[in-house]
Amino acid sequence: MAEEKKTYEDMSNPEKIDAKKRKIKKLFRDLPTEKKQFAEGLINQFAVTSVTLERLADAINNGDLIEDFVQGAQKMRRESPALRAYNTTIKSFSTLTNQLINLLPEKEKKTAGDELMQFITKPKAAGR
Repeated sequence: MAEEKKTYEDMSNPEKIDAKKRKIKKLFRDLPTEKKQFAEGLINQFAVTSVTLERLADAINNGDLIEDFVQGAQKMRRESPALRAYNTTIKSFSTLTNQLINLLPEKEKKTAGDELMQFITKPKAAGR
């Protein structure tokens, strides 16, 4: 009997990363060999960062942005660690996106940029 295809939400994080890498690699299949090797590393990091952002967004959406923090006798409020990590990771994501787009020929940059941004901006259910 044929194996049932998992939905994106049912995939493990490594499976999600692999799925994103396969999709992104299609955008860069026509690159010259010397650029393709460099792109492979960026594509891997882009996929990992994208999945990490999804996980962090879930943590932010399901928790508080500001939390109470106790250290000894001190009590204070601080930004949640998930929000702090998200803000740092989104900067890396933007840098990776720009680096990948810059590898493409001029005529393909806009289309590829739009497709890369869809990985982070469209709902997860649409990412299947």
